[in-house]
Amino acid sequence: MDMDRVEGAFYEYMHQLGESGSEWNRHVLSFYVPMFANCRRVLDVGCGEGQFIDLLQDEAIEVIGIDSDSKMVEVCVQKGLDVVHSDLFEYLPEHAGQCDGIFSSNLIEHLPAADAARFIQACHSALSARGTLVLATPNPASLIVQLHEFWRDATHVRLYNRPLLEFLLHWAGFRDIESGEHPHTVWTPPPELEELPRTLAELIDIGDGPTSDKNFPFLARPTVRPESSRLRRLSYTIRRRLATLLVQNVLYEEFDSVQKALQTQHQALKTLYDSHAGPLTRARECYVKGTKPADEISGEP
Repeated sequence: MDMDRVEGAFYEYMHQLGESGSEWNRHVLSFYVPMFANCRRVLDVGCGEGQFIDLLQDEAIEVIGIDSDSKMVEVCVQKGLDVVHSDLFEYLPEHAGQCDGIFSSNLIEHLPAADAARFIQACHSALSARGTLVLATPNPASLIVQLHEFWRDATHVRLYNRPLLEFLLHWAGFRDIESGEHPHTVWTPPPELEELPRTLAELIDIGDGPTSDKNFPFLARPTVRPESSRLRRLSYTIRRRLATLLVQNVLYEEFDSVQKALQTQHQALKTLYDSHAGPLTRARECYVKGTKPADEISGEP
């Protein structure tokens, strides 16, 4: 396998499957454009097909790109972009202090920890005083990233979470460090999963008491939408069974204790749902931003 071209071939394959596209990438990358509003010359390390270069040029900012994947570079050159086929560890030391902004999206996860630290230190050297570094990478806090998206790319090495990225920037000498999760990359759950909290709530909505049918408004047959039909029908079946048990076996004076028991069980189920749904719905990309100080304070290598 020619690893020099495999990543470009992978994203071309994903595009053919309809799971990736230039417009979506531009939408995601546009979030980072304002972070370089005060920059005059920006370097995009691992520029891919050049979408971020296009976005910055639209803001009249000079941009140069480098990428080690020859297929990606070919695409950029065909578009007329200023992109160089180069290894970052060769390019950055040769261009010390020559840019006031460096951006790198979905690159650091291709590096082991030692090389990631070297990369950030090399970015520090390539920036002028008060220069800005922004790194974007898959978010380890996202379960979708952990279990699926990260492992699709054969060139990925490891994930970097926000605290580690912040530390690596501090270690390299950056200051005014901040990080966050990219809001445009939040994963939208399928309809049936989004339906679960409401279904859990309906299971304990058992009215004022078991004395008559009017006290069981929760028995009304739910409106079933195609995308959530199985879950809604299951909810209805469970609620009918609860009603039968209440009518047959529960005295009126016991109703409050039964309802409280159901509410307690509901809260436990909701807590379980929230603990699992949280990592599912987290943003799939995170970022870190730092500034090279004017006094050249550096961290130890």
